[in-house]
Amino acid sequence: MALSLAAVEVGQYLNAWKAIPLVVMLLVWGRLITWADKDSVKVHLPRVVMNIMQMATGIAGFFLFFVLPNFWIASSAMVVCVLAGTGAYFGMRAQKHGLGDLSGQFTDWVRSFATKEKKVKEVEDELMICDTNGNPVAAPSEDSPERGGYDAIQRLLIPALMKNAERIDLTPAEGGAKLVFHVDGMIYSGGTATKDIATMVIDFLKHTSGLKVEEKRKPQNGKLKTVFNGKKRELQITSSGSSAGESLMLQADLKKRHERRLENLGLLPEQEQLIRDAIADPSGIVLVAAPKQQGLTSLMYGILRGHDAFLSHILTVERHPDQDLEGITQNALAPGATPADEYKQVSWTFSQEPDVVAITSIEEPQSAREAARFGAGKRVYIGIRAADTLSAIQQWRKWIGDDEVALANLRLVVAGRLVRKLCPQCKLSFAPDPAQLRKLNLDPAQVTELFQARQEPMRDPKGNPIPCDFCQDLHYKGRLGVYEVLKVDEDLRAAIAAGASSKSVAHVFRKQKAYTMQDAGIAYVAAGETSLQEISRVLRADDSVRKSTATTA
Repeated sequence: MALSLAAVEVGQYLNAWKAIPLVVMLLVWGRLITWADKDSVKVHLPRVVMNIMQMATGIAGFFLFFVLPNFWIASSAMVVCVLAGTGAYFGMRAQKHGLGDLSGQFTDWVRSFATKEKKVKEVEDELMICDTNGNPVAAPSEDSPERGGYDAIQRLLIPALMKNAERIDLTPAEGGAKLVFHVDGMIYSGGTATKDIATMVIDFLKHTSGLKVEEKRKPQNGKLKTVFNGKKRELQITSSGSSAGESLMLQADLKKRHERRLENLGLLPEQEQLIRDAIADPSGIVLVAAPKQQGLTSLMYGILRGHDAFLSHILTVERHPDQDLEGITQNALAPGATPADEYKQVSWTFSQEPDVVAITSIEEPQSAREAARFGAGKRVYIGIRAADTLSAIQQWRKWIGDDEVALANLRLVVAGRLVRKLCPQCKLSFAPDPAQLRKLNLDPAQVTELFQARQEPMRDPKGNPIPCDFCQDLHYKGRLGVYEVLKVDEDLRAAIAAGASSKSVAHVFRKQKAYTMQDAGIAYVAAGETSLQEISRVLRADDSVRKSTATTA
């Protein structure tokens, strides 16, 4: 015995490499239960029960790791137990709340490692304001003349930023100034301030963002950053003046506004496939249409990201590029560029012999005619402010002035709008009337419940109101697109030749078995993503949708 033990070299009974999986899994498990502890409160899952479940499965996994005789079996058992607890949590979360918001959380978490912003000590429930370099601005002392402006910023901006406002406007009003903010395309009142307080707010924010405080009339642009309860926002500031007084506009996270890829726009599977088929076609004109503030830029950028920017030479012509597109050369028109300047830029862009060109807006018809010629051999996307497919086609025909030329290389029309998504946490279900479902082309046997926005607050077992932390009681959270994607075939060309009426284009939609925007909206209503009320608001649809809205409101 002694000789055999002596023959064993020091360290033979311990293997440091085999401890690595244990340490890694311990760190992963610890991070998951810490995140789940906070997340369960946010999505209104039973926190204690969730914690006990996660702890029990994790402890069981580590226990098996130490008692099972084979290292690989023990490691596998440990991983299975930890994943079982995590999977159970995600399953209950998906049933109660959904998982759609997790991708954004993960992206923000990854970005936190990539950024080099200075770590600063935050104060709970207080808005931290940072300058353009990310350095926190200290709160003025209680007796400082700037203190009133700082306190007003806290009072006015915190509610708007908590509700995930994408834009905040402080404008002169009778007796002072009013603040409004935009969330998912809707405008909400954010309170008022006296003229003196509004001036202090504007001066404080202008100074922090590096603008000239004394300049009250000429437009100025700057940036600053805010942190509130761990959430960071980058605000672009625009100040301007008039005889009524000075105004301030704050736009939040502009760089993130158009990040969606083709598969994340909200296209139905059949619609996405039509666009991908068009992307594979190296030539022709594609019209991309939406009304103002209804997602035209995001739609255009999403389609462009469907191309391989490293294998194709892609150029754009834009008046105001909203975001840098990787691998794509974006040509920005100078501020105040005339239609003639636009045409020169378009002509120069085509002279570079690109594979793909996107023109986000057109003011000069000659630019459209140049694009029509270039589309004979290359792909051209044309952005149009239009309500629907028919309106986009009519605008294109008007620019070109010759239907034969306008239709010769036209391949596809993509038109869309944005609708708000129901908050997955607080939306209400109801049993729809089978007769109304049939009017909406929905099968009552398959669609047994629909959802609508909550009118009354959620309540606990004692009847006390519970605020929805996910949507901040706005009842909607985020937006998705509803689209119609129509191929330009012989039937559509014949309909256009006959006058292109709404009825004739609708016939082409039916023949192609293509979704109209209303069809797409109703599909998302049936899936529980949005409500009939929201579809009616955005699309101003036919009487069947409006009557259904009145019945279920």
